[in-house]
Amino acid sequence: MSVLRSLFLRGVWLSCVAFSGAGTAQAAEPPETPVHAELMRIHGLFQTDRQAALAQLQALHDHMPASSTLDDRSKTLNTLVNFYIEAHDERARRYIDELAAFGAREHDLQSELWAQNYRARVLSLFDSRQVECVQLIEVALARDDGAVHRTSAAMHDTAAMCSEQQGDMKSALRHQTAALGLLDGRSRTDVLHRAIALNNISTLYTQMGDYRQALDYNLQAQAIVDAQHAQAMQGTLAAGRCDLYDALAQPERSERACQQALSLARLVGDKQLEERMQLRRSQNAWKAGRYADCLRLAEGALALLPPNPGAGDSADVRANIGLCHIGLGAVRQGEGEVRAALAVYRAGKNDEALIDTLDSLAKAYERAGQFRDAYATVRELGTLKDDVAAHALDRATLKIRSEFEFTARQKEIAALREKTQLQQAELKNEKLELALGVVVALLVAVVGFFKFRDKERSRRRALHENHKKSQFVAEAAHDLRQPMQAIGNLLGAASHALDRGDVARGRELLDTTQKATNAMRSSFNAVLELSRLECGAIVAEYGSFDLGELVAETVLALRPLSEPRQVTIRLRMPAEGSLAVRSDRQMLGRVLANLLSNAIKYSDPARPGGAVVVVGVVRLRHHCRVDIVDNGVGIPDALQKQVFKPFFQVDNPGRDRNRGIGLGLSIVASSLALLERHALKLRSRAGVGSRFSVSVPRACAGDVAAPVAATVAPTDAADVAGLYVLYVEDDGLVRQSTEVLLREYRVLYESVESLAALEALLPGLERMPDLVLTDYSLPGGRTARDVVRVVTREFDRALPVVVLTGESARVALTDELEHATVLRKPVCAAALLATIRAACGSTAVDLPSAGG
Repeated sequence: MSVLRSLFLRGVWLSCVAFSGAGTAQAAEPPETPVHAELMRIHGLFQTDRQAALAQLQALHDHMPASSTLDDRSKTLNTLVNFYIEAHDERARRYIDELAAFGAREHDLQSELWAQNYRARVLSLFDSRQVECVQLIEVALARDDGAVHRTSAAMHDTAAMCSEQQGDMKSALRHQTAALGLLDGRSRTDVLHRAIALNNISTLYTQMGDYRQALDYNLQAQAIVDAQHAQAMQGTLAAGRCDLYDALAQPERSERACQQALSLARLVGDKQLEERMQLRRSQNAWKAGRYADCLRLAEGALALLPPNPGAGDSADVRANIGLCHIGLGAVRQGEGEVRAALAVYRAGKNDEALIDTLDSLAKAYERAGQFRDAYATVRELGTLKDDVAAHALDRATLKIRSEFEFTARQKEIAALREKTQLQQAELKNEKLELALGVVVALLVAVVGFFKFRDKERSRRRALHENHKKSQFVAEAAHDLRQPMQAIGNLLGAASHALDRGDVARGRELLDTTQKATNAMRSSFNAVLELSRLECGAIVAEYGSFDLGELVAETVLALRPLSEPRQVTIRLRMPAEGSLAVRSDRQMLGRVLANLLSNAIKYSDPARPGGAVVVVGVVRLRHHCRVDIVDNGVGIPDALQKQVFKPFFQVDNPGRDRNRGIGLGLSIVASSLALLERHALKLRSRAGVGSRFSVSVPRACAGDVAAPVAATVAPTDAADVAGLYVLYVEDDGLVRQSTEVLLREYRVLYESVESLAALEALLPGLERMPDLVLTDYSLPGGRTARDVVRVVTREFDRALPVVVLTGESARVALTDELEHATVLRKPVCAAALLATIRAACGSTAVDLPSAGG
């Protein structure tokens, strides 16, 4: 971001050309004068020799020719301030005051506004007073008459910079977008400023983690600078794409962008960018395991550093050289180089560089087989992250306190002014003092009343939220107790029938028990999914895929639900053209399945022509729309908002289990709230039917479609018989029930309750297991990662892994669990067996008997 900010500051000087001393309109450029030509020459010199440029500019200001115009003086002051700010020189404050006095003396609003803009930048860059910076810009924007758009754009850019440094990315994006909208001129200066504003927006999206949006704005800026042949900016933009493609896990594109940026840096003589790209390419080579290339590129970056480089720049390069040495086998040499860089980061309090370097060092140790050192480094990294989080909390607290203190100071100033006015009025008229006192008392009473009212509203809102949560828990408990009661009754009846020797009746009752169990599992999963959506435990994972395929799969999956109810499903899709969309495929699939399931359940077979559900896909310019239309009972207007609340059902007063428990539309609403640029519309008439329409954004042209997971065929006992499974589960009841299932399907197994028991068991095994089946959370703070690590160390190879988990948060599949399959409890027996068979890849030989 610092490079782009510097570009904008250099562009600010050019924007001064847009107005004369009296505030000439943007449309007409003033004629060139000798002072203007001299300023252009000094500006070019500043890029290569700052000291000489500053000395010559100071001399021009101090000995301004008698023939110079007001516009010449304004430009000179603007350039002088700009240079001192970019050099981080305190003398900038003096010339800001001089520029403000010049504007006031000559009645030049633009000069006054530029002075205000520079003053705000100095508050942020020199004093770290970002709150006051934003407030100063807001005051300046209120005075702006809009005559010169570049001035307004520069002020919005300053406000964006200050908001960004506060961590308020939303405000920063708003101001930067406003700056872009104001740069509507056709001159080369305005065109280049548009490119800079676009890339500033790209950088903001990068910091917010939206790399695709950031790449889109970077490419828009690239198109502009390509047309203008601005090679220096082309190099900066290519460097940005190098980082963005790396973040998007596209290493080949990242490398091409790095090479392009490196070539342009060499072409324009930008040693700083050349050094940065050499270092980036070295880092990419290290990630790819090309350690010789890594060392060569890093040493090239070191040679490009200036004679007296900044401590941080030198540390970055030397840290990468150390990582390269570790990869080449010189572990202790590389470790010393990396630790020296870490000491520089600690001295400079550069927490971000510390975290990144420690993370890379841990990976380097692991690649080199130094697992003890890797573990110690990971622990050090964890401690550092905890400290950084604590410091971030402290900074946030100080920021809030600073904002409160600034507001308090403003109020104190206002109060002192009011007090002075009251004292002056007291000398003139005692009656006026009494009247003002009454007014102040009334104001205090009114303020007190509004504060009390706000507190009361907050208290009631909190009580209402607690009541909603209690009601949700009560209704969920009620709907889960019903199938549990049914299961208890059925099991008692089945036990009695088997005692009487009536095996057929016992089997019939057990089949009914299984149906009740499936109903309870469905209800439990719905409650659990809604809870995870509401508490933020589910995060959307975006990808590109064919919407038509997803809709067809959803319809096919729900045919078994529609056919017994005599519901006809009609599928309508465009004949030609792409239906590629960008969304979370799994989450969107659940949304469509819930909507289609509702439509099937509430369709009316008694209608003329029978019950019909129409599923249509419409391709529009920016998005695709899925319409699900039924001819069911419909939803009255008064209830259309209520149907999205948990456990609410229209026309189901008897709580018929075959029509669900009323969580489907709540899950739909909560899921779509997590998906960006998705929308849901409902149109319904009581007694006629309902139409639910889901809008999904279309994918970009360059997006690659995500692969669709293959379906797993039903599992037969012969498919898994003879497989040898290592099973780790600390819950006794779950372990015993799973052992029964494995024995029934003739799967050989060894089961243990803890990691310690597993470590004791492994040396005595006479056969290599086919699969590791383990719970995620184990006693003593151990997890499935520890299980996989122990098994891999024992057999010197990675085995297929299936992880069962009851955690509400998503399990990150990294490191040891990178290739594991995760199943979330409760898991039905068929799904578990199918997953075991798929993970092993082939069936075992049939055995005469099963064993544990």
